[in-house]
Amino acid sequence: MLKARHFTVRHLLACTYILGLSLLSSPDAVLGQSPVRPEPQERLDSQYGPASEGGVVTIGKVAVGDLTFHPLFNSLGVEREIASLIYGEGLLHVDESGTTSDGLAYLPIKLASGRDWVFRLKQGIEFHDGEPMTAADVIFTYTRYKAARVYDPVFHRYFQNIEQIAALDPQTVRITMKSPIDAFPDRLATLPILPRHQMGPGLFADAGAHLETTRPIGLGPYRVATWPVQDTVTLEANETWHQGRANLDRVVYRFYPTSESLQAAFIMREVDLIEVERDGTLKDLKRARSDAKIQAIVPGSRAFSAVFYNHRHPLLSDSAIRRALTFATDRQRILEEVLVRGAGVLAQGPLHPDFEFKGGDMGYDYRPREALELLRVQGWEDGDGDGFLDREGRPLRFELLFPRGQTSAEKTVRVVKLNLNHIGIQVVPVPVTQKELVQRLAIGSYDAALFVQDFEPTADDLYAVFHSESIGLGNMLGYRNRQVDRNINFLFGLLDQVRAGPVYQQLEMLLIRDQPCMFLYFVDTRYIAYDPTLNNLGRPGEALRSPSAWFRTENAP
Repeated sequence: MLKARHFTVRHLLACTYILGLSLLSSPDAVLGQSPVRPEPQERLDSQYGPASEGGVVTIGKVAVGDLTFHPLFNSLGVEREIASLIYGEGLLHVDESGTTSDGLAYLPIKLASGRDWVFRLKQGIEFHDGEPMTAADVIFTYTRYKAARVYDPVFHRYFQNIEQIAALDPQTVRITMKSPIDAFPDRLATLPILPRHQMGPGLFADAGAHLETTRPIGLGPYRVATWPVQDTVTLEANETWHQGRANLDRVVYRFYPTSESLQAAFIMREVDLIEVERDGTLKDLKRARSDAKIQAIVPGSRAFSAVFYNHRHPLLSDSAIRRALTFATDRQRILEEVLVRGAGVLAQGPLHPDFEFKGGDMGYDYRPREALELLRVQGWEDGDGDGFLDREGRPLRFELLFPRGQTSAEKTVRVVKLNLNHIGIQVVPVPVTQKELVQRLAIGSYDAALFVQDFEPTADDLYAVFHSESIGLGNMLGYRNRQVDRNINFLFGLLDQVRAGPVYQQLEMLLIRDQPCMFLYFVDTRYIAYDPTLNNLGRPGEALRSPSAWFRTENAP
């Protein structure tokens, strides 16, 4: 159980100081990402000053609820972030440019015109408990991933083409496909390898009990130092990591109940690095802690923020009501209040405006009168004079879940509630932990929910989020549209990207018109504040690097 840290008087004083200052204009530098440890000559470069070997970094986060560190059950970004340090890479490594290289195994040999793929594992790679990684672990991992369709419907499509996984010897694995493929799917090759000797079939018979009582064991640069976790997750360097010991001795994740208490903890030097929302006031943090560095970073994955609707709900299943909700919501105001200026753009649909096959300018402006007219045509009116719309004695009302403690979410929900109340729609905000929100989305136990959806404009992600075959899995909306399904299926058969362009455009038009969720905005840039003795966080124009690449200097550069 993850518990919120105490909000001390020191935090309260620091928060008071934050709220009394003005907002910051956008910082300039951008950071990058690399999964490998920096070479000694890079860490000792004169631009950083003398490197301080070892050391600890404490990363602050807003509390999200119970945490799970297992690749099959991760549902939150912070879970995936921590799990990547515990479990490490997969058989192959894919860099940001899409280039595939050796990982835990060497690049595979293709046989039988792409039906058979042979992976040779690298020698001497050990799990955190000293047990060697063998072909049996790879077979165990891929068998479990294939059986657990609930994990990811996209991976399920790939796994359907696997006919057999076999060991040729303890260090060699052959994967046989039902149909030949030109290149081994990168997304399968990068899946972390699980320890067969620790997990076994019991994990899948009673996953909850296993995850709560068993310390995670992986192949990554850091191992779990304390278990079970409370409000702090402490990772210690894996001395036998196959890429060479990471420089930092420990990486600590510390959780706070609200954005304000997290920012206060940074000012009081309880934590070394935090992500900052706009209303966290970047400039205020700089004034309160003059030595802090503030940088812009590119998000690790593209995503859109949206109000998800449960399409099993008798009211929200109506596309006319969903369109009215979008017309009635001032999404531009939300964008301006939640993000630093220029850090994001309005979302009309799931395809980012800079996507090469983006369609026209179809979208929804803030037009509450049009929203009211749509609802009037559907028979909604204030029949009892209480200021809210009803039809046949039933009020137009729904609950809206949102992440507790996140100021940006609170501001978004406030605008949505005020806008919809203005035209007579009752919105009941319900704060929950991020973990509970995701769990309730997964089982359909919600009316509407404020959610950030990871999404790349690919056939895979369109299938996962909007295809009816993914309902109850990636499609947490319960959304069905036959034409959307057909277009997504058609994309999988198109190798010529030029021919795919019109299909993407039609898909975008369908999704914008149908409003399966209320698309709010894309986040293009995020901001972090960090201690000046931290180095190698990344280069301009890139995303934040893994903590396994960071190191400290004795003095700020």
